[in-house]
Amino acid sequence: MSERVTTASGALTSSKKWVNWVLLGAVVLIFLVSLVVGNRMAGGSEEAFVGTDDAATEAAEEAGAEPWFEPLFEPAGEVESGLFAIQAAIGSGIICFCIGRMSGRHAAARQAAEAGSPEAARVAEAEAAGAQALERGTPAESDA
Repeated sequence: MSERVTTASGALTSSKKWVNWVLLGAVVLIFLVSLVVGNRMAGGSEEAFVGTDDAATEAAEEAGAEPWFEPLFEPAGEVESGLFAIQAAIGSGIICFCIGRMSGRHAAARQAAEAGSPEAARVAEAEAAGAQALERGTPAESDA
């Protein structure tokens, strides 16, 4: 899909395909620069990208802090990352379920409003007002 773009002189034509390639190149360049800078900042013997938990633990130990308690169960590294992945999957499942549920309610209210139900039309109006208020960042007015 090429699109004619004109300037004041009317001489410029473009297909806008180059914009996608430039943006992709910029993302790749940012990624590569961050890798190079991260490796140089780490120095010789240090790891390039350490987790924040390790950095926080190290800073607390340097300050003289001691752990308050020992863990009851300390799984192997592979098991620990597996448990973390399961926890992340459960959390994302809950979030996706809630988003889908709200989307379904909104669609059902819209269909009922289109069918002509006065109660459904009122509910659809209230939901639309709430959505607009969320977009603006202001509280919605209620009819109560």
